Amino acid sequence: MWVRSVCVRARRVQQKLPRMSDLAENRALPSQDTPPAEETHERAATLSYRLSDASSILPPLPLPDAETEAEYVHKWSISNFKELRASKRVYSDEFVFLGSKWRILLFPNGNNSDSLAVFLDSIDAAAQPKDSIWHVCLQFAIAAVNPSDETVFKHNAANHRYNPTEVDWGFNHLCKLKCLHEAVDGLSKPLVHEENHLTIQVFMRAIKDETGILWHNFMNYDSKKTTGFLGLKNQGATCYMNSLLQSLYFINYFRSAVFNIPTDNEEPTKSIPLALQRIFYQLQFSEQSVGTTELTKSFGWDTLDSFMQHDVQEFNRVLQDNLESKMKGTKAEGAISKLFVGKYKSYIKCINVDYESSRIEDFYDIQLNVKGFKTLRDSFADYIAVETMDGDNKYQAEGHGLQDARKGVVFTEFPPVLHLQLKRFEYDFETDAMVKINDRYEFPNEIDLAPFLDKDSTQKGPQKYILHGVLVHAGDVAGGHYQAFLRAEKLGKWFKFDDDRVTPVSEKDAMEENYGVDPGNPKTKLIKRFTNAYMLVYVRDSTADEILKPITKQDIPEHLRRRFDEEKILNEQKRKDREEQHLFFNVQYITDDDIVKHSGFDLCNLDDKSLALSTVPSLRVKKDEKFSDFKKLVADALRLPNTDTVKVWNMVYRENKTLRVHMEILGDEKTLEEIKLEFKLGDMRFYVDTTGLQNPGEDHSLIFLKNYDPVSAKISFVTKLFVDHSHRIADVLPKLAGLAKVAGSNAKLYEEVRPGIVNAVDATNTFADAGLGSGDILCIQNELSPAEIDKLGDKRFSSVVYYFEDYRNRLPVIFKHKNKEKEAVIDDLELVLSKRMTYEEVVAKLGPAVKWPASRIQLLCFAGPSVKQPIKRSPTLTLTEMTSTGFVIPNAGVTTLYYELLAVDLSVYETQKVIRVTPVDSQGHESDTLEIGVFKTGRAADLWPVLKTKFVHAKGGSGQLRLFEALNFKYTKIVSDTEFVSAISDNASLYVEEVPVEESTLKDGDKVISVAHFNKEIVRGHGVPFRFVLFRGEPFSATRSRLIAKLGILDKDVPKTKFFLIQGQKPKPLEDDDILSDVETHVGDYLGIDHVDRSGKAARNGGERAIKIFN
Repeated sequence: MWVRSVCVRARRVQQKLPRMSDLAENRALPSQDTPPAEETHERAATLSYRLSDASSILPPLPLPDAETEAEYVHKWSISNFKELRASKRVYSDEFVFLGSKWRILLFPNGNNSDSLAVFLDSIDAAAQPKDSIWHVCLQFAIAAVNPSDETVFKHNAANHRYNPTEVDWGFNHLCKLKCLHEAVDGLSKPLVHEENHLTIQVFMRAIKDETGILWHNFMNYDSKKTTGFLGLKNQGATCYMNSLLQSLYFINYFRSAVFNIPTDNEEPTKSIPLALQRIFYQLQFSEQSVGTTELTKSFGWDTLDSFMQHDVQEFNRVLQDNLESKMKGTKAEGAISKLFVGKYKSYIKCINVDYESSRIEDFYDIQLNVKGFKTLRDSFADYIAVETMDGDNKYQAEGHGLQDARKGVVFTEFPPVLHLQLKRFEYDFETDAMVKINDRYEFPNEIDLAPFLDKDSTQKGPQKYILHGVLVHAGDVAGGHYQAFLRAEKLGKWFKFDDDRVTPVSEKDAMEENYGVDPGNPKTKLIKRFTNAYMLVYVRDSTADEILKPITKQDIPEHLRRRFDEEKILNEQKRKDREEQHLFFNVQYITDDDIVKHSGFDLCNLDDKSLALSTVPSLRVKKDEKFSDFKKLVADALRLPNTDTVKVWNMVYRENKTLRVHMEILGDEKTLEEIKLEFKLGDMRFYVDTTGLQNPGEDHSLIFLKNYDPVSAKISFVTKLFVDHSHRIADVLPKLAGLAKVAGSNAKLYEEVRPGIVNAVDATNTFADAGLGSGDILCIQNELSPAEIDKLGDKRFSSVVYYFEDYRNRLPVIFKHKNKEKEAVIDDLELVLSKRMTYEEVVAKLGPAVKWPASRIQLLCFAGPSVKQPIKRSPTLTLTEMTSTGFVIPNAGVTTLYYELLAVDLSVYETQKVIRVTPVDSQGHESDTLEIGVFKTGRAADLWPVLKTKFVHAKGGSGQLRLFEALNFKYTKIVSDTEFVSAISDNASLYVEEVPVEESTLKDGDKVISVAHFNKEIVRGHGVPFRFVLFRGEPFSATRSRLIAKLGILDKDVPKTKFFLIQGQKPKPLEDDDILSDVETHVGDYLGIDHVDRSGKAARNGGERAIKIFN
């Protein structure tokens, strides 16, 4: 036995094994977690294990710099093995390691298997409170050894974090029981010597837990307690947003600026700044992970948006744009520019003459190439690499003719916070698809960017930057997961933010583990091949103290602290209520006032969600509350002076599924728990009378009376009263008619038996003979004469029987406009209809509500997130069939149908081909799409009679109109008048525009080229393409100005807008001195404008939609 402390270097961590106490009584370990006997034997055959060498027995160290606290070997010499086999399990004597008590647990006959089972048990771990942080990170090996020959043994090894919930760990299959008494399985002799002697030897190595989470199973893990920080909840696919929000949160200057946006009177679900303020406040002061639902609601997003994968850098741009506009005119104005905006200069400088053309532009982030480069410094060098223009590529310098020149980009100003996007995603022209670059790419903890700064820059001082954050993408082009590795302070410790879990990590975890890998290395773990840094955040060393200055509670505006602290108290009370829910009853009760509001079957509707649910009062009452005290609570809620007039009856569901008043509850000293048991109540539901109604005796029943008016087709509650069982109904009928104010001698009674059955009551019977008892409901109505019935709008409503039949078939339906965008003014509409309505009857109700002729409405059903399928009209098709499974939005909670407003009657629409044409103005702004029905054999010329009346010409325009077709956001062709409409692709977009004046008056040397919009990659198109005139000899600087003016690009967006000439799918950046009229172009070549999509309609790989914030 020996003990020593060492500090060693080692290899990567071995897979952790399951704990013994997690297993069922048979303690069978899963094969994937414990190496089977064959694997153990194979290891023994290829490696030399010696009991005298602990390093050959124990697993390799988990990290290269892992520190060993202590090592220990304990030997249990067993001299009575035969006797031990009489017991199922046996413990060794206790021994001490690292000040803690341990013991060995042996199953001499196997643990319900044919193998020897041995476990290492921590006595101290089991003695700790379950929420204790006590733990020992242990590497251990257990060996069964022949006492006479230590070269004969079987062993296995594991890593385990011993803690109060995982107190033992080991092996169900250390070796076959045969090995104990026979020289089998590669052994030269049995493990048990002389049939009774066996040694169990345990090798132990305690590892210092540097991060606090080594081998942690994260059960009951508390991020705040462990790290001091909180995570963000994932709504479905919002990990990209969570990682960015966390990185922005730790830019304290930015967090402070957000806090200083005025939001005193704003609603969190409609105000982006307020929702973001709440998230930042909760991240700083709450104890539990923080939700982001209010923030995404403030974006104008729906549930589908929260399940869409997006690009973190694109989201960053869109969010910063939005916040920048919200900060204008406030104390926070200019914060984003101050933090994130730098400048660079594009230049062409002649070699042999003194001439230079240059332009300085702003940047919010820098996109760096990864493919072909090994380090961040290499990418920066590539970014400012100089291209020599000579030979056939000489530069046309103004006043100097063709000259050799140097062309490039150089930075003139770096911002305090530098966002670097690593271009891990690129378009592969060979495969015609986007691919992810997973190659190893190193980035430093500190970098000096002075070599990349223009020597003439006005920005003086050091350009040293410190790594502050690493945003990581795990996955491929089709999707993946984002995580953030961040520091809370300058050169502070690293933490990993993985949605709602925050863990401390080493610098190696944050940096080296996210460099990416050599794809040719077969030893690389599969998961690591696709996990790498995607965005880096660097902070200028000289301004880090200001940018990262801690924010105290007093630094936050007082109105925010008050608001959020009040919310915290309210949420804490809700949490407490949930935790104590088992001590309380949620008691629902109805009064006469609630019955008056109900117009359906029974006295109220509490459970049938197919109909409108009743809103009734409820109380949260302790189960041990006395019934007298409960009545006081009810009296207080109803604002009664006392409980003298308060009578309470229980309500129960009968076998026919009706909810009826049953019995009066007496016994004020009983508790609610006792009453629930006595009356065998399921839900606690009561009827409360506040009139002091007295029961004359056991021979009386409490009856409820309603009145049905066939003229208005409305039902109303009249009263309740006690009736004598022996009385004839006919004798009481005049009294009932008087209470209901039913005039004449035609009063007739009906009984509400159950939903769907309302029976006429034979008034010649007694109440007892008619089977009427307490809780039953009678409806009285005036029977109309044939002449009176003829005057009704719907004769069927002459009887209360039909009224209830109609009510039972009522269905609330949400109607959504098919083409509705977020900005549309056509709001969703809810109508209560009958399930028996036909297609024609439904649109007849919908038409007046949307102020559109019913004959010009088409109904559509849900067929996917962006597909609405027309419902085939049929005279027999009912609303029930239209809203069956397959027609409505699944799991939507409400029945939803879509509708389309047509320009022609649906009967005509169905016989024509509908051509959708969108008018666009000179700036590419779209007007409402026109739907024009033409015969399927018609030509494009047939569209003009409508288009010419709908199109608004620009002042001073050419007056000439043309149709053009676009596919995948690219201009494909001008549509001639003679083209058959049947030839127009359903997948293409058709536009009508006014021909630009300059195009209608082309001069010699001018040429026309098509222009398309995209965002970052040319496959991510958006907007409306157009044709543009390139004037002869015009430098691109002038062309660029005309394009900016044409599109109405805002000044603040100009620096972010890039221009390319795209030939053969290869984008070439354009410089100010390029003369495009001289460039040889071919069919398919076009100008590409790279800028952020603000329409929300961009093309995306894998169905991904463009990010758009609507508020």
